[in-house]
Amino acid sequence: AVPRRAAFGPMSAKQARAKKEEALNEDPIAQRVARVVKIEKEGMENQLRQYGFCEVNGFLGSEGRKLPDEIREQMVKLFQGGFFEQESESDSSFKIGGYRFTNQDREHRFRAKIFGSPEENQARTIERQFEVAPTVTKFVRSLVKSLSGAMREVTGGPISSEIAMAEMVAMCGEGAQFQRRVNNVEGWNTERGYVPDPRKLTVIYFANPNYRRELGGDLQLEGVVTPTGCVSIAPVHDRLVMFWADKTVWSMRPCQATMISEHQFFVQMHLLVQDPGKNIDYDPNRFTRWFPQLQDVPFQERVVVPGRG
Repeated sequence: AVPRRAAFGPMSAKQARAKKEEALNEDPIAQRVARVVKIEKEGMENQLRQYGFCEVNGFLGSEGRKLPDEIREQMVKLFQGGFFEQESESDSSFKIGGYRFTNQDREHRFRAKIFGSPEENQARTIERQFEVAPTVTKFVRSLVKSLSGAMREVTGGPISSEIAMAEMVAMCGEGAQFQRRVNNVEGWNTERGYVPDPRKLTVIYFANPNYRRELGGDLQLEGVVTPTGCVSIAPVHDRLVMFWADKTVWSMRPCQATMISEHQFFVQMHLLVQDPGKNIDYDPNRFTRWFPQLQDVPFQERVVVPGRG
């Protein structure tokens, strides 16, 4: 028999990734998510191709019934623990072609990023976040891993399984809303040159066990393939929705909840393609129907459009 060699010193980055991957694969949350995505894969692909969006009701299902409730409870704990903050004005703005929109919709809604920024002062915050909400973090990481593989064909190319953008959002009544916006902004001019926006699919998972229709907060998608070009989706507990980040205008109707048990929580994440030059289908002209002020002005000009798009 070949003797086993002891390992000394720190693990290499490759070894660390392999160990992390192994731990994630063995986690029951990851196994549950992987199983659901495998079962729903064909249906999700077909809906995305035909309609430009898809929804899966009871995503974690009766077998994983406690998981949606755990996700909700942990997000509430994070909210009560001060992890959430109001979205900045710069983050609430977006651009279509050369036009920048600054929405006035930040009141009474808050967010907490799940995947931390590289700044050193964020390290402890991310660590504490995992301590308070391990189910949320594992769930999102599992979604990234499972969906990046399952949606590869429908997106036309590989999706990153290690890098994504994700956040938790709390809609705290009092008319909290999202005005119209588009997630993919085509790209950014940086000191290193032009960088294309890799956001291809937006994923939203609702965790609202006490949702009632009169509370509002419906997700509105525009630019999808329906008779009217739009669809309204209620923020029902354990519902997962996906839509094209580079083709869809989205918003959320005002939320009227008065108690924290009725506040609406959801996870929003963006799946990133590895080759945005090839796999992003961005055309600013397709959005003019939903932003009338863009119809008569050339896209090469740059202006600021305040308020609702």
